[in-house]
Amino acid sequence: MYTPSPSDRVAIFIDGENIHYSAKHLNMRLDYLKLCRKLAGPRRLVRSYFYTAVSSQSEGKIDFINFLRLNGFKVVIKEIKSFNETEQGGRSVRSSLDMEMAIDALELSPKLDSVILCTGDGDFRALVDALGRRGLHVEICALREMTSTDLIATADRYTDLASLKDEVALAGSPPPPRGIKNELPPADNDDFNTFKVQDTSFDF
Repeated sequence: MYTPSPSDRVAIFIDGENIHYSAKHLNMRLDYLKLCRKLAGPRRLVRSYFYTAVSSQSEGKIDFINFLRLNGFKVVIKEIKSFNETEQGGRSVRSSLDMEMAIDALELSPKLDSVILCTGDGDFRALVDALGRRGLHVEICALREMTSTDLIATADRYTDLASLKDEVALAGSPPPPRGIKNELPPADNDDFNTFKVQDTSFDF
């Protein structure tokens, strides 16, 4: 049986839209730094990736993306012209982000021991299988109501986001708007415990 250890190298890949709406379903403002620390546990967190689509109307979301970048996340975005685009256009952006996430995970896999995918999308089952064939331990974290049963069955471990609510929710009421004064961490710094936790959840 797999037991996490400080020598294990782990990376976290977050499907931004899936996890954001899962948090809203739980009536929770999610602290993404707490989520990453909780999921990584004692292991060495090598990278955290966040994937999302943006439009010219999503000013609050841009603030959120900038905050994540300042706190060590690799943020991958796809721009859309409007949230009112055709359904086909929405699927195109979604599929593109899925591809980006899969490629990033596979490319980084030789430098990892474990991969954590924060998504409930069953399309990632093939990625979980591919990572497993490379000898990696693969975990899924997502809300059970929004997670494919096949995806859960394919992974080595599944964590229901609802079970972490008390530990990863942003504490207190929303703070007033303020500038972000964090400085970028050193390029070789993979320890999230060195980051300053501010308001890491935005309503976008």
